Amino acid sequence: MSIQQALRISRTSRGLKQSDLDVPVTQQMISAIEKGTRQMAADLAPHFNRIVDHHAMYFETMREATDGVGPSYLDGPNVDLHRSAVREKCLEELQEAVDAISHFATNKPPGAEGDTHRRKREEHLLQVMDAIQASYMYIGVQCEEYGFSMRAINQKHRKKLESLRYVKSH
Repeated sequence: MSIQQALRISRTSRGLKQSDLDVPVTQQMISAIEKGTRQMAADLAPHFNRIVDHHAMYFETMREATDGVGPSYLDGPNVDLHRSAVREKCLEELQEAVDAISHFATNKPPGAEGDTHRRKREEHLLQVMDAIQASYMYIGVQCEEYGFSMRAINQKHRKKLESLRYVKSH
């Protein structure tokens, strides 16, 4: 998915028209961005994110800003975005990640691994990435379905990390 598609999905899921978006560009520019005929300037993403406050837009903004690192908005034909299906998938992926981590030793020095062990390490890391992806989708769907702001939840989580002194205040 592109950030342009994410904008359209996010806007329409919120019931917003292009003219409802209070951003420093014209409605014609928004239309061109959503159609993919114009690129979104990087400085516009925060404006759109504040207005639509939707996980599709947040995820694709992260991926674009980091050259592909971060969660993807899952919109493929094999995805069920009903809140109960997302919950079950999240639980499944989290359990698989816990199992993968608990069965994979980290006591070998990095240089002492052979090719087979290295491939297994990569597989276990991919399993953990699946759990992260499922968790992001769970949070996004829960926020959307129950009327929470994903941005506000993230800000509260950041404050929690600061209070625990896991991260420095900014």
